[in-house]
Amino acid sequence: MTRASENTDYYAILGVAKNASLPVIKQAYRRLARRHHPDLNPDDAAAENFKRLNEAYEVLSNPALRRQYDRYGPHWQNPDPSRRPVQSPSQDDFEELEFGRFGSFEDLLGDLMNRYGS
Repeated sequence: MTRASENTDYYAILGVAKNASLPVIKQAYRRLARRHHPDLNPDDAAAENFKRLNEAYEVLSNPALRRQYDRYGPHWQNPDPSRRPVQSPSQDDFEELEFGRFGSFEDLLGDLMNRYGS
């Protein structure tokens, strides 16, 4: 599979919304593939358009590849760690935070419970 360029939007290539279902993606691909197939279209750009359609369909029709594409965009094949989306913090992340004079999140909660708790 070729690597997507910076401006590649597989959804735009197929003309579907980002939340399109697999049947909608398949229908759009088949319609466009007939239009751009090099054997049916004498236009010089048809072969290149057909390759782009195939690449877009291959990615969007595969749930795992689609998730990766949705997450990283055109860098889905080789995501750069600096471009990765921010992960939601876990409970462990909160426990490791320092809270000034209280030390940790647990210390802060303990102090508040001692001071204002039951």
